[in-house]
Amino acid sequence: MLDIGATELLLVAIIGLVVVGPERLPRLARTLGLWVKRLRGQVSSIQRDINRELELEDLKRQLEARGGGLKMEDITGEDPLGLEQTPTKTATEKNERSKSE
Repeated sequence: MLDIGATELLLVAIIGLVVVGPERLPRLARTLGLWVKRLRGQVSSIQRDINRELELEDLKRQLEARGGGLKMEDITGEDPLGLEQTPTKTATEKNERSKSE
C-alpha cells in the first residue's frame, strides 16, 4: 500500500514534535491511531460485503447455467412452491407420447 520507511516516520515525528509540542504529541498520535484503526475497519467491512456480493453473483450464474435445475427464486424464497408457474410436460412424457404415435 504505502511504502513508508523508518526515516520518513522519524522525519514526521520530528516535525510533529516541533509543530504540536511535546505535551500534545502523544495524545495526537493516539487519536490518529484510533482514526486509522476505524478507517481500516470500515475498508475491511466494505471489502467483505463486496466479496460476498461477488460470490452470490457467481452462484447465481452457475445456477442459471445449469438450466433445468434450481433457479435463484428457489433459493431466495420467491414463489417457493412454484404456484405461479404453469405445469409443463417433462422430456420423458414427450418421449413416451412420440413413441406411442
